[in-house]
Amino acid sequence: MKRMPAFLVSAVCIGAFTACGTAAGAEQTPVQETTTAEQNADTSSVNSEETEEVNENAEAAGGSMVREFDFENRTVALNSGYTMPINGLGTYSLHGEECINAVKTALASGVRLIDTASAYGNEEEIGQAIRESMEELGISREEVFVTTKLYLGTEMADPEKAIQDCLDWMNIGYVDLMLLHHPDRNDVKAYLAMEKAVEEGKIRSIGLSNWYVEELGEFLPQVNITPALVQNEIHPYYQENDVFPYIQSLGIVVEAGIPLVEEDIQRSFWEMR
Repeated sequence: MKRMPAFLVSAVCIGAFTACGTAAGAEQTPVQETTTAEQNADTSSVNSEETEEVNENAEAAGGSMVREFDFENRTVALNSGYTMPINGLGTYSLHGEECINAVKTALASGVRLIDTASAYGNEEEIGQAIRESMEELGISREEVFVTTKLYLGTEMADPEKAIQDCLDWMNIGYVDLMLLHHPDRNDVKAYLAMEKAVEEGKIRSIGLSNWYVEELGEFLPQVNITPALVQNEIHPYYQENDVFPYIQSLGIVVEAGIPLVEEDIQRSFWEMR
């Protein structure tokens, strides 16, 4: 039996069980290219006062905060102009044949978002699984959304090499979304290199991972492209009630890493901190 890891990624932030946004087809304020918001599938749980506050923040920043979620197709529109599936498979701790089989099984089951990182050490297996699935299942590269991440330290110190290494290891033509895995002394340098890779067509969207209010306040004035997405640890054990409304007000989609976390994985995450 192929064992699937208990690691999901989801663009629907379940951390506080509330979020703000507009479903596809609903009347909404026109969206500027660099503005966005998060929405929970259960729209009845939205707190109206919190929604108004986030909207006010977005308007002060110069535009609407609303991003469109298409729940029929299970996608969200990023501020980069691309759409992303709202849930998918994270591949932390998967290696070798287990990784290849897990990704291929996920794709065969209809999953279209695959999340990896250079620090996971499995980008080569991810690329192989995607290429084989394209051939075996008849799916196109455009149908699969791949996220990867640059790690702190040497990768952010030499981001051009790190970006090219990711592309070479996966060998799938381009990366849909590349994130900086953590804040680092060279994070601005690395992000600017990702911006250049976007211009060159190597990456379609860029964003951040494990960035919070203080870090975003210092980081954003130093870059040119607003992040399309911030991926943070959000789940019932760790609810970012004060963080994700702030990120939404900046026009950025919030993605929850391991939203359905298992207790032993949660314990291992805290032991690593």
